[in-house]
Amino acid sequence: MPAAPLPANESVRLQTLVDYQILDSLPEQEYDDIVGIASRICRTPIALVSLIDADRQWFKARVGVDVGQTDRSAAFCAHAILNQDEVLAVRDATQDPRFLDNPLVTGAPHIRFYAGSPLVTPDGVALGTLCVIDSIPRELSPEQLLSLKALGRQTTSLIELRGRTNQLETYRSELERSNEALQEFAYAASHDLKQPIRGIGSLTEFFVEDYGDQLDDAAKEKLELIRRLTDRAQTMIDQMLHYARVGSVVDRLQSVDLNEVVDHVKENLFALFASGQVSIQCMQLPSANGAPVLLNELFQNLISNGIKYNDNESKTVEVGFQTKRIGPDDEPVTAFFIADNGIGIPERMRPEVFTIFRRLHAADAYGGGSGAGLTIARKIVETHGGRIWIDPAYQDGTCFWFTIGTSVAGIENEFCYDKVQSQRDVCHAVSI
Repeated sequence: MPAAPLPANESVRLQTLVDYQILDSLPEQEYDDIVGIASRICRTPIALVSLIDADRQWFKARVGVDVGQTDRSAAFCAHAILNQDEVLAVRDATQDPRFLDNPLVTGAPHIRFYAGSPLVTPDGVALGTLCVIDSIPRELSPEQLLSLKALGRQTTSLIELRGRTNQLETYRSELERSNEALQEFAYAASHDLKQPIRGIGSLTEFFVEDYGDQLDDAAKEKLELIRRLTDRAQTMIDQMLHYARVGSVVDRLQSVDLNEVVDHVKENLFALFASGQVSIQCMQLPSANGAPVLLNELFQNLISNGIKYNDNESKTVEVGFQTKRIGPDDEPVTAFFIADNGIGIPERMRPEVFTIFRRLHAADAYGGGSGAGLTIARKIVETHGGRIWIDPAYQDGTCFWFTIGTSVAGIENEFCYDKVQSQRDVCHAVSI
């Protein structure tokens, strides 16, 4: 019995089989359905999804046989994969010199008729066949041949889908490892960088305490500058570490009452409100699905910005939302806004406000800061599957809009502060 010659791309073919991770996998209904349909259409007692390994043919799905694999040397399918473009059809194996003394012909299952459609990947690699077998000589009709080819293509699509799913899972695992490594690096870097910065700050303080009476005003001013720079560097390191951690904690989302979130922000900023110079006007907000700690931080960042960057004697921040359908057949989308009567952001500078450490003012202006707050706010929103943007038409200060759980392209053009007037008195909560 002559064994089938090896395909020219045999090493690539075997590696492709390994990459798909399909050999010796558990039975799957989709493949079982295909062999069942092939058997009924071609009216044969046996149908197989056969994959040709290095020294065996292994059956991913089978009907009409009990064994799960046979030697490759006896595999009809090993011949079928040599011509990827055609169905190998053998009317009577006892009359074909390639198969007449094959043990699968002379013994069980006593193959006489065989037809195998090669399973060819998009890269042109034949992995095996979808084949039908009978113990009596016969031929397939043109319609049956077309159906067998079509089912073979569907089988290949299933295998290809499996490969892509495996690849995505690999990418996901690698991304998780990469994120873990990034966080570990952030922790290590922050620790390693903080130590010398603390040392510089402490030495500066000691120097002023021990030698301050020997320094002129210019020297004291330079030492004070060093102290401020070390404080700022430490703040930036803390913000970098915090930015790296945002997103790693959103593993269990829950319904969050955003009215309670705003109340918590008011408590955190109590000293400012107590002065009577700051007020928050808040609509009755809907609930949102998210991480409570991060949503608290999001609202606090945006509300405190409206207070901090504000030259008015009476500072006002307004919190609200709008719900609308983007398309006639779409589900309603809810977007939130936080508007203030502060100094505003020039249009030319708006693309840069979400860039980490990008301050739009002098380092010590408006109470200073690291310039990471809005970057963290954007990351929190994106971690929750949303978008954040600045209302371009708002003229009385700054109005930030954001969504939670929705990031439809072009959504920024659908919401405008000036069109929310009709919803000012909304007093019922809507879950999103």
